[in-house]
Amino acid sequence: MLSEANRIGRRCVIRGLAGIGAWLAVGLCATQSAHAEAPARFIVPFPAGGAADAMARVLVEKLRVELNQTVIVENRPGASTRVAAEVLKQAVPDGNTVLMTLHDTMVIAPLVYNNLRYDPDKDFAPITEVAALNYGLAVSASSPYRNLAEYVKAAKTDRNVATVGVSGLGSALHFVAFEFTRRSGADISIVPFQGGPAMVTNLVGNQIGSAVDGLGVFVEQHRANKVRVLAVSGKQRSSQLPDVPTFSEQGYSSLVVGSGYSLYAPAGTPPAKVSRWNAAMRKVLAMPDVKSRIQNIGYEPLPGSTPAEVTQQQRRLVEYWAPIVQSVGFKGD
Repeated sequence: MLSEANRIGRRCVIRGLAGIGAWLAVGLCATQSAHAEAPARFIVPFPAGGAADAMARVLVEKLRVELNQTVIVENRPGASTRVAAEVLKQAVPDGNTVLMTLHDTMVIAPLVYNNLRYDPDKDFAPITEVAALNYGLAVSASSPYRNLAEYVKAAKTDRNVATVGVSGLGSALHFVAFEFTRRSGADISIVPFQGGPAMVTNLVGNQIGSAVDGLGVFVEQHRANKVRVLAVSGKQRSSQLPDVPTFSEQGYSSLVVGSGYSLYAPAGTPPAKVSRWNAAMRKVLAMPDVKSRIQNIGYEPLPGSTPAEVTQQQRRLVEYWAPIVQSVGFKGD
């Protein structure tokens, strides 16, 4: 039989072990909780308040539920999306940082910049396609121009009208604007801005005669009668603005071109993490309310794709854009 002293000692040991176990359990739970609550960064290469930012916030709202994780939109505008790409390249490849960016970042920039600080083929892990977009050319709603012919006619005689804004040189927008000015026969100057919101503000105020951007930048402004979209770049008219004719309908057949957004992680991100984002994005993009909201912003939501399909699309676009960029002769550095 145990002596009273031994019984007391044994109870103390048991209590001590129980206390240690509880402490370990609390520590483990805290560690797991901290890991579960680590926020994911959803980088957007444009300023807050624009169409791309709006689409990102629609997606992130649902991704928080699908991923069971806090997801934060991080706006990193600058250098025609290249700043955001550099941020992603430097991010820890732990599956907690992604970038939703235009084809420009992975397709156009390598054709334009000799000293690009990232390699699209080596520095990023594609996840999925997100949305497609067409371009639009818009004027201020206070202007008298109702079609491209009227605008071009005015631009040939009025230097205040003969300017077209773009949200960044060395982008697809730049080359679309260049192609328009070349085909128009008017001496229209291209004016760069850092982001669509600043450009639209100048357009509404008649500081520039026209502007070219993704249709999403103009849709709400067009509906609010602040700008007037004169042409869209798709093969067909946009479902968001069915009253607006295409460039092709107005004699600019070379301007049947579009772009889109895809999602990327840093190179070295574990395949399981890439798959996790891919699956979550596909679920979100299939939601009827998400589709509707993205369409209202001015984009066409896609059902998602495999990483390999993102890579294949990039290669097709390089083949399309390379001769156009070469013909323009613009070099960023």
